[in-house]
Amino acid sequence: MIEKLSRRAVLELTAEPLAGLSPDDRDEMAIPSYGHANPLIRWLMWRRYAAVAALMGPGGGTALEFGCGIGLFLPTLARAFATVYAIDLFPGYAERLATRAGIAVRFVPDLSDVPDGAVDLVVAADVLEHVDDLPGWVARLGAKLGPGGRFVVSGPTEGLLYRMGRVAAGFGGKGHYHHTNIDAIRRTFEAAGWVVTAARRLPFPFAPALFKVFRFERGGEGSGSLPKTTP
Repeated sequence: MIEKLSRRAVLELTAEPLAGLSPDDRDEMAIPSYGHANPLIRWLMWRRYAAVAALMGPGGGTALEFGCGIGLFLPTLARAFATVYAIDLFPGYAERLATRAGIAVRFVPDLSDVPDGAVDLVVAADVLEHVDDLPGWVARLGAKLGPGGRFVVSGPTEGLLYRMGRVAAGFGGKGHYHHTNIDAIRRTFEAAGWVVTAARRLPFPFAPALFKVFRFERGGEGSGSLPKTTP
């Protein structure tokens, strides 16, 4: 079960501008989506986090959220893991949320501040489609994971239905900051030796996907393959 913020709470949290934060940056952090007047859009965004939570696996150790945005998933991580690291280009809203929620999160300005081999779980929720040098980031993040460590990664499909949904939500002129899509991200992980051990399609399992969520483990660890019942 994930901990949700109401639309009103999201709007209040993000009302004060952060220094250097552009309109595109706000879009990349999904602030307009979580604060959208349409409840179906907000439902879809929270459903994505519910799928990420379902694939996290056992807690109790150390988690890292790469690209934590405004921090909406941090309460769920902090409840499950003893130590939580978070990194973002603009962590101000997430830091504010963590303070208000009374949760212990270690915000770090650079990935080098997280010890190699110390992390059990890396979460990257709709962030890797924004980065340059995706293979390099997969390698750097993978170095933070210890034995049995795993990634949970979500992202947009950028398919026709996704593009139509973007227009219907009023975001038709946006999305140029997406450099890739979740299927290409999956192929990048697999090329680096990671194996999909669980997956979800959103919003529904047997419909054209708007988003996909994957759990990756190192080749030879875990089940070693995607379960047949998982698309």
